[in-house]
Amino acid sequence: MLMQEEVRKDIPGYKGLYEMTVSGRVYSVKSKRFLARCEDEYGFHIVKLSKQGSKVNHNVFELWKETFKDYNLPEYEFKGALKVIYK
Repeated sequence: MLMQEEVRKDIPGYKGLYEMTVSGRVYSVKSKRFLARCEDEYGFHIVKLSKQGSKVNHNVFELWKETFKDYNLPEYEFKGALKVIYK
């Protein structure tokens, strides 16, 4: 069975560098891969994004809300961590 690829959008402020899916996965355009933590692609609460040599931590849920604000998506579409999860 083929899995349908999720819709991805550029993360505001990181156009051409990082994209986010409807479910909350973060994709690195440069590395051509999804970021993962402990083999759990949805485990992130905070993600560090880099631009022009500067690295900044971001709350993934807040990035998701900003990225898809014009889509009026219900919050249950976001599959990531809403609070800190340590493994």
